Amino acid sequence: MRLIEDRAASVRGDVRRRLRRETAYYLPLMALAGASLLAGFTLNRVVAASCVLMLLGGVTATLWQAERRLEDTPLDRSLRETLSALLAQVDAAGRAYVAAYVLVFVLAATALSATVFWRQGVGVPLAVVSTLGVLAVAWSVQSGRAYVERMFRRYRAELGDCLRQLEG
Repeated sequence: MRLIEDRAASVRGDVRRRLRRETAYYLPLMALAGASLLAGFTLNRVVAASCVLMLLGGVTATLWQAERRLEDTPLDRSLRETLSALLAQVDAAGRAYVAAYVLVFVLAATALSATVFWRQGVGVPLAVVSTLGVLAVAWSVQSGRAYVERMFRRYRAELGDCLRQLEG
């Protein structure tokens, strides 16, 4: 029993580290967006930097919140409840990450389409940008799910293995 408890605690720590690492991937992009303002303050630059910072900030906040939920998952309940709760938290973290990732694409496609509509009106350019936006969102759903599945596969398998050992 103690071995399974130790493995569960280890998996929780590993997943938390992975979520922190994923968060760290976005920080340089946010720094670049903020640094773009050093070239001068124009309306377009401020709006673009603000949008990028808000979008990427939303993704990092989602990852940070998922990491905090994992940290707050109590390990003092029954072993079966603890393992099930950890597995549910890993799944919830994956769903939240995919949702935030896809939301970035949805908002970017919407902003691009709105900009083209504002400058060009209804026409071929708007149809092309809108179609490409829809394709980009569809791609982000598929790629996001695949990435998260690969990212958490080992942790889910280990938690599932712990549950099977507990039953067997």
